[in-house]
This record gives sequence, structure tokens and C-alpha cells, in this order.
Amino acid sequence: MKNIRKIALYMMLGFAVLGGLFIAGESMSNPGGLRGIIFTAAWLFPMVVGCWLAWRRPRIAFPLLLIWSLGILGLLLWQAIAPDWWHTIINSNGPIISVAIFAVATPLAIFGYERRTRFVGLILVGMPILANLAAANTGDNGHAPIIRGGSSMASTLPAFIAGVLYLFASFADKREEPIDEK
Repeated sequence: MKNIRKIALYMMLGFAVLGGLFIAGESMSNPGGLRGIIFTAAWLFPMVVGCWLAWRRPRIAFPLLLIWSLGILGLLLWQAIAPDWWHTIINSNGPIISVAIFAVATPLAIFGYERRTRFVGLILVGMPILANLAAANTGDNGHAPIIRGGSSMASTLPAFIAGVLYLFASFADKREEPIDEK
């Protein structure tokens, strides 16, 4: 089942590069200037550091990624409780929570490749589902946002797919017979 894990990891790495270029380009064009650089650095620096820690220092990375994921969960809960306030924030600054999920998904995928695959898979599946449920509550006049919901879904769909693949691989690993028991 290592091949399934590789597919999930490579998909997330490819999405990190393509999605990162897109988000950085949007940040540089919409607010532009120094503000765009700050917005880009606000998600890119933690993502790169998280990826490095997940690969080289997993004991440090696990609590950091767990705290980061719980922080995103708190923001999603806040978005569900105060949708009007978040509607104003999203209109002025963009999809902050979707970008945060995008930034944590790649370090989680790197960490989950060899360690705690089922737990990481549950986090990668849960965050996009909760993000889309919370985004449905932040629409205009009670209607679900089509554009923001679409961007939220587009930015979190690879994390969801990687989570499903990691969950499948973790359950299939338990059923595999040992090759050599000498």
C-alpha cells in the first residue's frame, strides 16, 4: 500500500507547487506590492518550514501540525458562529481559512507518508469537509457562496483526496499478510 501513499504524497506536492503559484500570483495582483508579499509570506514560510520539519524532524513537526490543525478548526468554528463578520473579512482579505488549510495540507501529507497515516488521513478528510460546511454559512443573504465556495472546494479537494487515500492505505496495511516471518 506504499504506492497509494506515494500517489497521495506526490499529488499533494504537485498541488502545493501549482496552487502555491496561483495563490502567490493572486496575492501579488490583488493587493499587490508589499501587502501581497506579506500575504504570500504569511502562508508560504510556515508551509515550507512545516514541510521541512515533517520530513526531517517529525517529533517536532507532529505537535506543531496538530496545533496548526486545531487552530484552523477554531477558525472554522468561529466562521460558523459569526458568518456575517467572516463574510466581511473574506471580502476584504480573501479566503484566509482555505489558504491556511492549503498551507497545512502539504506538511501533513509529508508527515503522514510514513507516520500516523490514519490520523493524518482523518485530519486531511475532516478539514475540507468542515471548511465547506462553514463556507456555506458565509454567503450573501443566506445563499451559499458560489465563487468563494468553489475556491474553497478547489483549494481543499486535493487534501480531501489525499486524506481518503491515506485512510485507505492505513486500513489496507493492517490486512496485508507478512511476507517473511522468519
